[in-house]
Amino acid sequence: MKRVLLLMCAAAALVACGGLSSAPAPSAGDLLSAPTALNLAGRTIKLDAAPQLAQTDLNLRVRVQTSHKPLPKLKVLGVYMVTAGGVWNAAPQAARPCDARNRCTQVTASGPAQGLKAATGVQVVVNLSTADGRTYWLRDAASTIMQGGTGQSSTGAVQPLRASKTKTKALKN
Repeated sequence: MKRVLLLMCAAAALVACGGLSSAPAPSAGDLLSAPTALNLAGRTIKLDAAPQLAQTDLNLRVRVQTSHKPLPKLKVLGVYMVTAGGVWNAAPQAARPCDARNRCTQVTASGPAQGLKAATGVQVVVNLSTADGRTYWLRDAASTIMQGGTGQSSTGAVQPLRASKTKTKALKN
C-alpha cells in the first residue's frame, strides 16, 4: 500500500512540474532500434529517404511505401535523422500520395543543416500514427546525404531521368 501511495505522489509531482506533459525527445539509441519494415494489416511497409544538403539547409524527402496492396491510412508525426553527431529532426510538411495506386505516401522536412556534410551516412526514422491512434517507428536501412539535387538512399540514387537512361545505355554496351 505504501508503494502505491509513493508512486502516486511521485506521478503527481512529475505532472505538477510538467515532466509528464509531453513525451521526451527520442535518443539516437531509441531511433536506431526502430524496425526497417512493419507489417500493418497484412502489408509490409518500408521507408525510403533522400536527404539533400542545400547550402546551410537540409531537405529530407521521405516515402513510406508498400509494394503490392494500398497503403493503410498513416500520418507521419515526426521525421528524425541519426548522424554521427546526434539526432536531427524537423516537423513533416503535409503528406501527399506518391502513386495512383495509393501504395506510397511522401512527406518532406527541412531545417538547418547543423554542420552536416555531403556524403555522410545517416539513418532516417519516422514516427507514424494509424487511423486508430496507434503509433509506430520505422527506420530506413541507410541513406547518404547528397549535395544539391541528388540523394541516395537504401534503394538507390535519385537522379534526373536523362542521367538514368544514359547509365542504362552504357550498361547495355
